[in-house]
Amino acid sequence: MNIIEVENLQKTFHGKEVLRDLSLTVGRGDIYGFLGPNGSGKTTTLRILFGLLPKDGGRVRVMGQDIDRQDGAVRKKINMLPESHGFYSWMRGTEYLQYMGGLYGRHLDKSMRRYLLEQVGLNPEDTRSIRQYSRGMKQRLGIARTLINNPELIFLDEPTNGLDPKGRRDIHGLLKRLNRERSVTIVLSTHILDDVEHLCNRIGILSQGKIQYQGTLKGAENEVAPHYKFHFRKDVESETLKSIPGIHVLSVENGWLHCRLDGARPDQVVAAMVETGIPVSQVIRENDSLEEMYLRRTGGAS
Repeated sequence: MNIIEVENLQKTFHGKEVLRDLSLTVGRGDIYGFLGPNGSGKTTTLRILFGLLPKDGGRVRVMGQDIDRQDGAVRKKINMLPESHGFYSWMRGTEYLQYMGGLYGRHLDKSMRRYLLEQVGLNPEDTRSIRQYSRGMKQRLGIARTLINNPELIFLDEPTNGLDPKGRRDIHGLLKRLNRERSVTIVLSTHILDDVEHLCNRIGILSQGKIQYQGTLKGAENEVAPHYKFHFRKDVESETLKSIPGIHVLSVENGWLHCRLDGARPDQVVAAMVETGIPVSQVIRENDSLEEMYLRRTGGAS
């Protein structure tokens, strides 16, 4: 069952078309990676889905209701963490949650504030102000804020941007746990492929205002000719390797051939190499096809 359905979404700012005929679906229970270069329209799309921006055209349904006719019941079941959180830096974490709970019409008693902080791995006894928090702690607090209304769907805009590797892994673990234990559907806007590979079961790649690919990670990988490394027991001339059918040589260094297979299986390539007298000792598939497909779909944008 789809929790989000978008058909031919359009949005224009000051005469510039930002989104044109954008279509996507998000299934209930997905961690959906919304990929695209900076400035591609990811944040605009999230704001429309959340109801912060009006659309100029198309059809958008969230939790079974058209966003133009959404009632309060749907709005109470979704939440969003924007890239700029707007924290009140003089507050403590518990004070911030209490204040934000009031904006949602909810009284968060001490036990509920403690529960939310513990859910995201923050210490409820920490009396420091938010200005003293690390960036990773602020991200955790922001995610705690999105859980105030016990949502079924949350939108996260660049939640790991600016974090160090450990901070990113911590957020990855937190989001997986929320998805698994609380059955929260997550739409994750990012341009960081590592986030997608560690978190998402489905992705959509946005470029030039349209979805250029939507599907599973496995489907994305299968769309690109696979890359392989072949190791040889002795040096082999590059020109000899280029004569092997079904491969596109990328580089040859330190006894390793890095190549892309074009219409050939690895066992067929190995057989052709052995027949030519090339001593193959090891074959490894390289996992870089998602990056290649992303770059191809976005025209090489980073």
